[in-house]
Amino acid sequence: MSKPKQKRANYNEEILKALQNKYDVTAQYIRMSIRGERTGTMSIKIQEDYKTLEKEANKAVNNKIKDL
Repeated sequence: MSKPKQKRANYNEEILKALQNKYDVTAQYIRMSIRGERTGTMSIKIQEDYKTLEKEANKAVNNKIKDL
């Protein structure tokens, strides 16, 4: 009776909201696009935008941590 132990992905909610406003789609569609469950040109753009925004957010956080 072993249960699968999959981690649940955590997405940056601020980035999701920004992409939601930019593309005028639901947050669920954005999550599915990021996971690769949706294909198409819009989904690819959403994936790329999310990755770039997440990189920039992580850079900003790391810079603040270094300043402390």
